Amino acid sequence: MPVPQGGTPQEPSCEACIHFVPDAALARDDESAELAGLSAEGRVTILAVLASSRAFLTREAIEGLAERALALGCGDAVIVDPFDSQRAAGVLCGALARPGVHAVVFASPCAQIQRGEYEAEPAEIDAYACMSCHRCQQITGCPAISFEPPVFRIDADACAGCDLCVKCCRTHVIYSPRSRMTPEERSRARYAAASQ
Repeated sequence: MPVPQGGTPQEPSCEACIHFVPDAALARDDESAELAGLSAEGRVTILAVLASSRAFLTREAIEGLAERALALGCGDAVIVDPFDSQRAAGVLCGALARPGVHAVVFASPCAQIQRGEYEAEPAEIDAYACMSCHRCQQITGCPAISFEPPVFRIDADACAGCDLCVKCCRTHVIYSPRSRMTPEERSRARYAAASQ
């Protein structure tokens, strides 16, 4: 903490600050007091709302979270699918480039509430082509991915079908039955599986 001439320590200024808030916490009435100081935290402040619980499976409920963020003082609110990593990264980079308080609602049902065909189709690693670079496990932290020397493998029973490992594999040796689906189709399939 810097100390100016003759005096008291000053808090360092923050360029960017990101707050992660679960959907249920943002929906509570008492949350406004806790989030009242967001504008003073940095040049850019992002309220990252994790909309993944059963109570927020409808478009109306998710849009309600965005409206709640605006009511709490956010200058704008964008809803994105966190598994559409290209669009999500673009939204975050855009928010970080603009001073102020922004809300990003990451909307996708939790893998634990998904049922049906979408959940049953795991990704697979080509054991003959895997270079054991560890990237899939390091980036995703997925409990379904394990190192079984000399290669990585995916536990079919633990795989939730998010396909994050497919996107981060630089050697393109992880395959998904959803590879031909658009991000919108994958999102619809996750919501359908969570609504069953």
